[in-house]
Amino acid sequence: MPTLRDFIHTQFVLKIPKPTASFTGKTVIVTGATGGIGKETAQHIARLGASKVILGCRSQSRGNSAKSEIESLLKCSPSTIEVWELDIESPPSIKAFAERANKLPRLDVLINNAGIQSAKFKAVYDTERTIGVNVIGTFLLALQLVPKLKETARKYGATPHMTFVTSALYDIAKYPKEDGGDIFAWFGDESHFDAMNQYSLSKLLQLYAVIKLSAIVDPADTTAPDPIVINSLDPCFCKTGLARELEGGLKVGYRVFEAVAARTPEEGARLVVQAASAGRETHGLYLRAGAVRVYVGNASDEKKAAHVWDLLCGKLEGLQPGILQNLK
Repeated sequence: MPTLRDFIHTQFVLKIPKPTASFTGKTVIVTGATGGIGKETAQHIARLGASKVILGCRSQSRGNSAKSEIESLLKCSPSTIEVWELDIESPPSIKAFAERANKLPRLDVLINNAGIQSAKFKAVYDTERTIGVNVIGTFLLALQLVPKLKETARKYGATPHMTFVTSALYDIAKYPKEDGGDIFAWFGDESHFDAMNQYSLSKLLQLYAVIKLSAIVDPADTTAPDPIVINSLDPCFCKTGLARELEGGLKVGYRVFEAVAARTPEEGARLVVQAASAGRETHGLYLRAGAVRVYVGNASDEKKAAHVWDLLCGKLEGLQPGILQNLK
């Protein structure tokens, strides 16, 4: 967990420059792009010259509103930004989205930004909803788009990026003591639900999957003709709608803390864009405050990472038989 001094530095002192990397000619997908960091990320990337920016949104109408806002501000061509429906809780929606994306001429960047923080228990993917969406649903999409990213690298001599928006809160996550069992099944039991832990834990599990996925798909020392970059980042604590499901005093307390300490979504988006254009030196790594950081605490536990990855692969293969073939 970042120290108080580190938190003060990243939230109040750190200067985050506006991204300047060129996205000219590139096709980029941003999930969870109807507002907050996702919308601001899409706006930066469109400003930086992308040929096509696809907003993956649960709500088509909210996606269309985001598209209109960006176009009005940037005066970009109406053909630059497209809104595609995507519900990370729905395997059919994810499959339809992936099939459409795989028909694109190219895919240079996938930014996995969509995520939730549930205040009440609900089962999704046979586990608790926050973990189901942030981990299982997110990687159900990601694995289906790996081949397209590698094809783009091969055909265009580009270095595609798959970037995951995670959180520094991973380091305070409480991993169940039953760490030899099925953590997804464990949290499918409502009696194990802990609203204060679920989001942090989902981000820890995300990092485990990023570490394993990057090592399997494209080892850092690869000489393959189609290398891609898979990385993750913490965008700092920003004002977003992530905690909209909180209630009562918890919600009031969060809103007060957010008003005092949170950065703007636009500032967080700067860090997302930086990671999505950072290059091979960040492959398999985690960025915070604009720099690569060493994994600490549970995230450095290779045994747990391998265990979670195996469980996740089993879930994904059960949801879509054959999906693991995309990693070969």
